[in-house]
Amino acid sequence: MVRAMTVWLSEVLAPDALLRHVALFLLVVAVAMPTVALVRWAALAAGVVGVVVSSGLAYDPPGFFWWSLLAIVALVRIAMASDWRFGGKLSAEERLFHERVVPGLGPGQVRKLLSTGTWREVVPGTALTHVGERIDELCFIVRGQVDIVVDGKKVADCGPGSLIGEIGLSTGDPATATAVCATPVRYLGFDALRLYRLLDGHVELQDAIELAIEKSLRDKIHRANIVAAHPEGRPVG
Repeated sequence: MVRAMTVWLSEVLAPDALLRHVALFLLVVAVAMPTVALVRWAALAAGVVGVVVSSGLAYDPPGFFWWSLLAIVALVRIAMASDWRFGGKLSAEERLFHERVVPGLGPGQVRKLLSTGTWREVVPGTALTHVGERIDELCFIVRGQVDIVVDGKKVADCGPGSLIGEIGLSTGDPATATAVCATPVRYLGFDALRLYRLLDGHVELQDAIELAIEKSLRDKIHRANIVAAHPEGRPVG
C-alpha cells in the first residue's frame, strides 16, 4: 500500500505531470475569464505550457500538435485585436470614438467597427435624421453642433462625442425628431445594414454597441430632465 502510494506520488509530482496540470488549469481559468481578451491570454499561456510539456519533458506528438494549435489560434486572435491591426495606431478621432462609445473593446475590434463607417463633413442646415423617416445611419459627432428639432422647435443639441440615430437603430422605429447641423459638422456615419451584418457575426461588438446606445439614451434623458426642470436656463443646483 505504501509502495503504491509512493509510486503514485512520484508520478503525480513529476515535472511533466505538474506542468500538464498547470496547462489544464490555465484552460479552466480561460473559460472563467470575464472578458474575451483575458480568455485569449489565458488560453495562450495554457498552449505555451502544453507545448513545453509535450515537446521537452514528455514525448507526445499528438499533444504537441493540439497545444501548438491552441497557442497559435490564441496568438492570432490577440494580434487581430491589437493596436496594430490594419496598420498603425488609432487616430485622435478614432480614439475619441473608442473612448466615448466602445471603451470596453480593444483597438483591433474598434477598427473592425470603423471599417463599416464613413467619415463625412457637412455644412450647416444638413439634416442627419428626418422625423417620421427610417434611420439609415448611426452618426457619431466629432466636431460641430447638431440641433434636435421637434415640431419646428429646438428641444436639444448634440456636440462632439454624441450619437445620433441610436434610438431608431435599436428599435427599428422611424425618427422621433429631426437632427439638423447648426454648424459645419464632421461625423462618422455607420450604414445601418452594414453595421447589422457585422454585429450579427460578432457578439462582443454587438454587446458593446448595445451598451453605447443605452448610455447615450441615459445621457440624453438626463439632459432633457435638466432642461425641463430649468426651462429659463437657470443654473442647476
